[in-house]
Amino acid sequence: MALRVQVVTPEREVVVAEEATMVIAKGLEGDLGVLSGRAPALIALGLGPLVIESGDRREEILLDGGFMTVKDDNVIVLAEYAVLPSELEAAEVSAEVEALKQRLQQAQDDEALKRELARAEAKRRLLHVG
Repeated sequence: MALRVQVVTPEREVVVAEEATMVIAKGLEGDLGVLSGRAPALIALGLGPLVIESGDRREEILLDGGFMTVKDDNVIVLAEYAVLPSELEAAEVSAEVEALKQRLQQAQDDEALKRELARAEAKRRLLHVG
């Protein structure tokens, strides 16, 4: 049996996969793999990729915060932030990372800026550049 996967943010529904074979999420306490038939679960999510595998197809979505529920082969992700690789430009992401690093040199104690930089670096990793 396959997994049905929904990813929703406050702004939009990002992705729906009807026939996923495995989902891998970055939880606050580590990575979690989900296969069909898994016991129900509620997982707090951190910053990192959500990987959805469907046979030989693999899709990644960058998530930052939120929760993932698993019940009866339904995986529902309620994320604070989600972005697909197709929505990103490598040059823009690299420029964003460098600009944030420079801004952080002047404001080393700015936690919000550190969070922005972590998200930008995660976008760069999602694109597999730099």
